[in-house]
Amino acid sequence: MTRGTTGGKREREANRDRRKQDKADRLRKNREPEPGAAGGDGVAIDASGLAPLPAGDLADVVSEVAAGSKHEPLTPAKLFVGGLSWDTTSDELQVAFSNFGKVTDASVICDQSTGRSRGFGFVTFAKHADADEAIKGMNGRELDGRPLKVNRAESP
Repeated sequence: MTRGTTGGKREREANRDRRKQDKADRLRKNREPEPGAAGGDGVAIDASGLAPLPAGDLADVVSEVAAGSKHEPLTPAKLFVGGLSWDTTSDELQVAFSNFGKVTDASVICDQSTGRSRGFGFVTFAKHADADEAIKGMNGRELDGRPLKVNRAESP
């Protein structure tokens, strides 16, 4: 049996492929400088496609971080907390870790079907130094009768 209407599967696939190709072409065009062109304010772009950073605050911070300075990273510090009791709530987790600094987020991960705690959670600190102190102070310590395992959360 054939369809008498337009918009069949092959046409949809062809349109999808065409949109993907158009997007790839736009991205490629945006990344590649035009031959002989200069970047932003007449700054030459090197072979990597990146213009050097202008002198100023951002460049200073980047150079200090590259040199290993002790400046606080701009991203929050997220910790993994394992070994939680099934009775521990997100609020209790936040209170337990707030002794070490400003906690911006604390959550106990729950099973979707049962709603019961899966025994682990995450705590996010505004400062990395506070997170380091929390690791030292809370790793192995008991909360609701269970010893905790605390370390830096791995990024996906």
